[in-house]
Amino acid sequence: DFAREVGNQIYYTGVQAVPAALVIALGVGVLAIAQGVSGVGALTSTDDLGRLATVLVVRELSPLITGIVVIARSVTAVSAELGLMSVNREVEALEAMGIPPMRNLIAPRLIGGMTAITGLSIIFAAAALVGGFWISRVLFAYLPASLFFRAVLSATSLLDLSTFFAKSLLGGLGLFLIACYHGMNVAGSPTRVPVCVSRASRHGLIYLLALHGLIDLYTLTPSLQGTVLMP
Repeated sequence: DFAREVGNQIYYTGVQAVPAALVIALGVGVLAIAQGVSGVGALTSTDDLGRLATVLVVRELSPLITGIVVIARSVTAVSAELGLMSVNREVEALEAMGIPPMRNLIAPRLIGGMTAITGLSIIFAAAALVGGFWISRVLFAYLPASLFFRAVLSATSLLDLSTFFAKSLLGGLGLFLIACYHGMNVAGSPTRVPVCVSRASRHGLIYLLALHGLIDLYTLTPSLQGTVLMP
């Protein structure tokens, strides 16, 4: 039924991807903080470190890399699955039986995909912050965990959280819409399915990058207005 299909999509997209996401997130957290500190230079307080971790790890990298992982795992799988169903005329058979494909094939994948990618982004952000804390202890001698995570929480604004969830939810919606669109529009022989998968992953990546760029442009423009660049 509908709830079971949604649950299956959450399991395949989110739960099964957790181990790989944790490993990637730890590495991303280490590299983000290390490269951020080296690029910015000396930080004057833990507040600066917390803001650096919030901007790089939570707001930017977590939803972006989670989206890329989902493209590699689930967007390709969903487009291939629906593509094969289209080629084998299973979609037409459902319509002939009075079963709407939108409700039984597309909607569960959209809802399950959005839920899974949002949950996976939260897990990714948490694991990346742990990686960032480890490298922070190396860079700044002994840094208490309570001090680091308190600095991250105090530096996280409502705008940061809104940006994070907007990127996750809209990213999940768009990626699975793209996967379903390409899968449902495969016609001809099964040899068209790999082409559909390639297009879905390519268009998904373009959409993800464009979405993040537009959201960042919208949220950062007010804070940059009035900024004066000194020669």
